[in-house]
Amino acid sequence: MSVQFKFKDSVGAGRQQEVLQALTKAGFAPESLFPGQTRPSLASIYTVPNAEAMDLKSVNAILSKYKSEIDYVEPAPERRPKF
Repeated sequence: MSVQFKFKDSVGAGRQQEVLQALTKAGFAPESLFPGQTRPSLASIYTVPNAEAMDLKSVNAILSKYKSEIDYVEPAPERRPKF
C-alpha cells in the first residue's frame, strides 16, 4: 500500500519542499508520482510508497499541519498486473 497526496495548484515549490522535508524527517520517503512531469497538475501529486495501514494516520497527522496546501490525501493499494 502507498499513500498519495496532491498539493493545491497555488502552492509554490518552496512550500512543497517544506512539506516533503517534514515527511522525510518523520521517516517517510515521499516521491513524485510523475517524476519530470511539466504539467503542474500532475507534478504536484506525490506518493509515500510502501506505507502500512498505520502509516496513513501518521502521514495524515503530518499533512494536517499543512491542510491549506494539500488538495487530498488517500491510500492507494498496491496494484499488480494480471496475466
